[in-house]
Amino acid sequence: MLEGKVLFRNNQPVSGISLGKFWAALRNENVVGVISMRVPNDVDFDTYRRKAKECLKLLGKVKVGEMVERNGERYLIHRSNHANRRSKKPRPVKEYLIYNPRNA
Repeated sequence: MLEGKVLFRNNQPVSGISLGKFWAALRNENVVGVISMRVPNDVDFDTYRRKAKECLKLLGKVKVGEMVERNGERYLIHRSNHANRRSKKPRPVKEYLIYNPRNA
């Protein structure tokens, strides 16, 4: 895990502890499910990716991003597409709070 800033290609820093890349299902701008992109070496990643995204599509719209922990809360930092990262005026980074029922 990396502590400090997570840098994206458009150099917009996000503070917190990086927990890795995830696919997330969003419904009404709320994260309702997440699946990690990390898999063991003996698993076919393409098959894993296809099935993970199919599973999340049942819950909502699938987004890709970095999960970050900050002040005891976890957030999905949405990765913008290639065109938005390279533009002269990149869009601001979107953060989605990941609901944790233990904290409610």
